[in-house]
Amino acid sequence: MLKILRFLFAIITMAFALYGMLSDDFSYAPLMFLFLGGAMLVMGIEEYKNNKKVSASCLVGVCLLLFYTSFRAMLGI
Repeated sequence: MLKILRFLFAIITMAFALYGMLSDDFSYAPLMFLFLGGAMLVMGIEEYKNNKKVSASCLVGVCLLLFYTSFRAMLGI
């Protein structure tokens, strides 16, 4: 289940990134960061289940940073 969710988040992130690159419209960048953060969170959970605590905590830290950046950009602060 986690692999499917990670793959889904990665595909959505790449779609937003590709759209931004091809159209020079970066208004969807906060959504791209949100889905990238979701992918990082799923990868962190997978690493935690594999008893790789250091890399899991790094991935969750990056996830929190991406969520913070995404919400801050969406609110226009």
